[in-house]
Amino acid sequence: MADSKYADLPGIAYNQVDVYETTDLPEAEQFTEYNEDESESIERLHINATEAFGKFKGKHVITEGVDFSDKISRKTRTGFGVWELPGEGEQETPIQKFQRLQCEIKELYDEVAEIKEKAKDEEEIKNSADIMAQVDEAGKQLNSIKLDDCFGTDLVVTLSDPQGIRLKQLKSQIEQFKHAGIKDNNNEKNEKPEVINDNCQNGVMKYEMLYLPEKSRMQEVARVAQLEQRLAKLENLLGSSDEKLAKFTQNLKSQGILESVQQLAAKSALLDSNQVDAMESRIASLTNKMDNIAHKKSTMPADSERDQKISEMYDIVKKTEAMSQILPQTVERLIALNAIHRRAGEFSKSLTQLEELQNQISTNLESNKSVLKGVQESFAGNLEMIHKNMAALEIRVENLKK
Repeated sequence: MADSKYADLPGIAYNQVDVYETTDLPEAEQFTEYNEDESESIERLHINATEAFGKFKGKHVITEGVDFSDKISRKTRTGFGVWELPGEGEQETPIQKFQRLQCEIKELYDEVAEIKEKAKDEEEIKNSADIMAQVDEAGKQLNSIKLDDCFGTDLVVTLSDPQGIRLKQLKSQIEQFKHAGIKDNNNEKNEKPEVINDNCQNGVMKYEMLYLPEKSRMQEVARVAQLEQRLAKLENLLGSSDEKLAKFTQNLKSQGILESVQQLAAKSALLDSNQVDAMESRIASLTNKMDNIAHKKSTMPADSERDQKISEMYDIVKKTEAMSQILPQTVERLIALNAIHRRAGEFSKSLTQLEELQNQISTNLESNKSVLKGVQESFAGNLEMIHKNMAALEIRVENLKK
């Protein structure tokens, strides 16, 4: 039962359907406006719609043997995202080799990540991290290879599907032969056959391959010119002298231009209106706290010894501030030297073991030499004794014969 104190309030409709009104549109009809940042550091690509339409005009997707459905059947279904590896004995094309390397690098990265997760020793984790970094660097180098810029779009299409291109060329050649004026031999045996080309005989296909080195050179020169233009912009903004770059990195406390630009971008992002309002509120609260601290400090009795210690600590911090930039590099070098010293200790230990083994082998050789010498002497004495006995035996045999 409703509370009686809300019974006679104005604006309450009794015995009617509740209606909730809102000014917002439905979620499907809502449109969010995104404000794009305008900056010279952001490169904008201007695409000509007419040129793009002319480039893709007349192109179509071949859907033969392609099925994206999830039906269950004995025959495997192939989509456009599937890469086909060459069969046994077939020559691998550059596109197939590029795709295979991408797959293998991805599989290697996943395997090393799994080994790193299962590893328990610190050395195994560190080795796995080093291998993952090297694999990631190799993947970045592989992704930086742009086949369209290196070979051209037509050549990439030809390398990706060479059999299809050859089939199209063969069909076009057959169509040319059909329309070249080749007539029935029964009706025109005595007529001279029409020559398709001045340099080739009738009924012979001629393949021509054209290579334009000037086009690739022009593309390379254009890329170099674009790079020089961007470098010139950087030189105009930062300057080409080492002193300006040193001051620039020293003021931002960073290493390299890329890290400095990232810090500047992060600082410029703080100048957003929402961020500024939050910063103003924080500064106001901080000002109040500072005033409270100053008021409490004024009421507290002065302690000269404490102030002296604080000033000494401040001087020490100021002196060590310049060394704080070198400290991370020094720590990294010490860590690397620790690993080197540990390996050197292991090497020295193995070297001492090797020396002990060498001394043991040398003593065994000396004892074996002495034993061998005794065996040789005894063998020589026994041999001489055998010779004497044989001579005496021969003399007895001769005496018996007489």
